[in-house]
Amino acid sequence: MKMISLTRWAALVALGFFLGCSNTLKTVESLVQEQAYFQALKELEAGLEKRPENKLLWLEQGRIHLIYSETDEPIQRTYHYQTAYFSFEEARRLGVDSTQNAEIDNLLQRYWAQEHNAGIRALESGEYDDRLRDASSHLRNAVALKPNEISSYIALSNAYYSAAKMKLAVKTLRDAEENLDAPNAQIYEKLGFLSLEQGDIEESITFYQRSIEIADNQNAAFGLVNAYILAGESLLAVELLSSLLDRYPNDTEINHVYGVQLNIVLDGYLTQLHQAYEDDNSEEVERLREAIDGMLEGAEGQLTQAYQNDISNTAFVESLAIFYNNLTSKYLEMLEVAYTEHVDPMSDSAAEYLDKAITYYKRMQQLRPNDPEYSQKAESLGELRIVLFTY
Repeated sequence: MKMISLTRWAALVALGFFLGCSNTLKTVESLVQEQAYFQALKELEAGLEKRPENKLLWLEQGRIHLIYSETDEPIQRTYHYQTAYFSFEEARRLGVDSTQNAEIDNLLQRYWAQEHNAGIRALESGEYDDRLRDASSHLRNAVALKPNEISSYIALSNAYYSAAKMKLAVKTLRDAEENLDAPNAQIYEKLGFLSLEQGDIEESITFYQRSIEIADNQNAAFGLVNAYILAGESLLAVELLSSLLDRYPNDTEINHVYGVQLNIVLDGYLTQLHQAYEDDNSEEVERLREAIDGMLEGAEGQLTQAYQNDISNTAFVESLAIFYNNLTSKYLEMLEVAYTEHVDPMSDSAAEYLDKAITYYKRMQQLRPNDPEYSQKAESLGELRIVLFTY
């Protein structure tokens, strides 16, 4: 009996391996032609159990799962797409050539585009009741096909949010955070928004800050301002708004929000000044009067700038009316405790602010003629003006 050399034995094993793979692929090809996709995948699974390092079997398994997915409804395709993506990644790991690699990219891109675009169409359509369910099904499929594509995560999270499925909206973004190659400003911006919607202000602040650290993100900055406001951190909001105004000097909305927040800080200073007068703390009175002058100038300037940029914007007009009305009230209250030398200038300021409050409430009356609230407010302030400041 002749002995087979080691080299020849290895060649025979390799030939058997190739023939085994070839036979499996021929069987699979025949089954695919008969549209027997389930049986074809069973053949591939059996082949991969014996030859798990065969890239061609992995490549074929990915292809057939994509073909098989076309026979299912969108909600049932996710498994096929997940398995196809995994199979292609295994084939790549085992060393596909450039042509095969390009084929994988083209297949994933084609199926991803179909699912992503179908999801966006469903999300933007208002024509049928199940659009959000259909949108989320298509977009889940898109994520399965390209787990590094941020736009699909964002759209899927939006679909869940529109369907009031907040936990799924957050989970989608958390999955994106885990799967993306690098931290993404838009993901953290969306997480900040969802946290704020759920009342978790501290977490919202953290996410918005991360977004801004990654990129100059105006939306995240505005979100962070809102989070600071809801947290009662007006000074932090003012500081951030000041930097935003430097970057976006022509943004009227920043002027408005900045003015409103400066007014909140100003209101706190005026309350402290009232207390300092009562405590007869002259040093604190002078410190606060100086701080109030600067804060008042800033708030008035920002609110006025917003109004001048859009004189028909009722929010801007009403903010000025409220601003001057509150100043009038604070100054009138302080006349009872203010130092004698401060009373006359304070009274003159109160009269000036009252006139401006009346002016802007009358402007609101013009913009909203069917709302009696503003005409009543202007009338009552006019009567106050006659009682207090008619000499």
